[in-house]
Amino acid sequence: MSNLQDFNNLFADLASSAYFHRPNSYPSYSFGKNTSKPYDYSKSARSDDASHELTLGGTNLPHDGIVNLQRDPSLHTVEVTGTHQTPQENGGFASTTYLIQKYKKGRLTDERAGFNAYFLTDTETLNDKTQNAYIAVRGSDAIGIENANDWVSNDGAFAVGNAYIPQAKLAYTGMKQTLKDMQQKAPNAKLNVTGHSLGTMVSAQAVAKLYQEDPKSFAQIGKVVLFDGPDVTTSLKKMGLSDQEIKAVGKKVTYYVNPLDVVSMLNRTQDIKDQFGTVHYIVPLNFTDTLNKKNSAHDFGEFQMNAQGQPLEASSTFHPEMITAGKQLAKLIDNTINKLKDLLTGKGLSRVLQLLLAGVGVEKLAALGLGGGEIGKICGEFIKGYAKIVAQARDAALKWDQQHIDSLQGQIKQATGAKKVTLRQELLVTVAQLAVTASEKHAEKLNQELDAAHEKIELTLKNAHSAVQTLGSVLPAAELNARLSDFTLAHIWNDGTEALDKQQAKTYQTELEQFGASLIQIGNHIEQTDSQGAAGFKQQMAETVKDWS
Repeated sequence: MSNLQDFNNLFADLASSAYFHRPNSYPSYSFGKNTSKPYDYSKSARSDDASHELTLGGTNLPHDGIVNLQRDPSLHTVEVTGTHQTPQENGGFASTTYLIQKYKKGRLTDERAGFNAYFLTDTETLNDKTQNAYIAVRGSDAIGIENANDWVSNDGAFAVGNAYIPQAKLAYTGMKQTLKDMQQKAPNAKLNVTGHSLGTMVSAQAVAKLYQEDPKSFAQIGKVVLFDGPDVTTSLKKMGLSDQEIKAVGKKVTYYVNPLDVVSMLNRTQDIKDQFGTVHYIVPLNFTDTLNKKNSAHDFGEFQMNAQGQPLEASSTFHPEMITAGKQLAKLIDNTINKLKDLLTGKGLSRVLQLLLAGVGVEKLAALGLGGGEIGKICGEFIKGYAKIVAQARDAALKWDQQHIDSLQGQIKQATGAKKVTLRQELLVTVAQLAVTASEKHAEKLNQELDAAHEKIELTLKNAHSAVQTLGSVLPAAELNARLSDFTLAHIWNDGTEALDKQQAKTYQTELEQFGASLIQIGNHIEQTDSQGAAGFKQQMAETVKDWS
């Protein structure tokens, strides 16, 4: 899991906080007797998991970065019970009730269905002074076996059949009720919506349903800003919206998607201008895939916010290889799903996709009875094809970085104002990416060379022992053992030196990663750092090192 580097984008902040164990996590808060809880995104915060990862406070945020999480008065606990009959001594049966399940249910919550969303306002309470309200929809914490409810009924149903998913129906009802309250208490306020992953599908379909069923409520929707989600055009058509209606809804919707992320690139084979909403392909912080445990392409840590607080975006003039990679991945996903549809249907297909995206290899799929024969071949081709796309994108991105440092420096000299600030940040990001990648390659190469040398020496010793053993018919055993006594790994290879070399390579990599992270943070706060001079740079470096310790 990787978190946002800073809180410079309020919509990303809210979408992230909808999850457990994130900085400023909403699910972690218990209201008690309070009716609202303020969150200040201008201040730094740490995640509440074992990593205690730091996200820096944001700047230039709407309403100074302060929003208020509102308590849902309709939230209550539902008990699902069953009965069984017990025979009585005198005949007949006695009914005994037993508890099957407890779950919470409310306007924006249905734990049984896996649906959780949060209502926030820019005022302490919803009133006539409220200008902006927000609904943040939680997605799936991970594409994993543990999230079967989210996946089978929602993610999987969408991926396989572009369905109008159950959680979207719940979100539509909750949004409609929330907007009814707003029309009474805050008639001039706008309701903005955000979400990540599954939360994007839920949000987009719910808002589209509002357009269909309740135009008055839809008019009060402000911005819909979504992160790392698939295109929903086909599902909206299945819901009965025309092309014209889809375009009308899309005017309020903005996507930021990682072109190296499988979820983001689902259903995105059409030209970007023909996809639902306004779509931006980001330049990720790390060039990794969705399955990467440390820096997943599907996580918030891959978003780099520019000096204006917007995710750093690929274009025809800035990292165009990311757009190419996104197109390639979208096509690979589409081809893979179509091939699997010829062999599987319904829940079987959904299950294979779930396990495949959760990082379960082809061998494990086969062991589960899901990946044998042609299915295993298709899944294997996907894994190899995906790795190739990511590797090519990474190489192309680094080549772009190397080729454009001089160009960016020249453009900076000619630029003024906001354009100059943006170019300076792009230069810092470029240098940071090169520094981090160089350190990774150096450490990886050193480790590979040490491992190869270790393996070669072991093989040489084995061959030497075999050769000497052939002399057994002409030399006494004692002399053979004497000749072999110095031909052991312990005499020739120093494990301590190997460990020290690897540790030094790791330290070198960490220091350059810290340097790169500092450059990116300076880019995100470049005007503030300018005013502080060298002292500001040193302070940023110190804060980065402290956060990594």
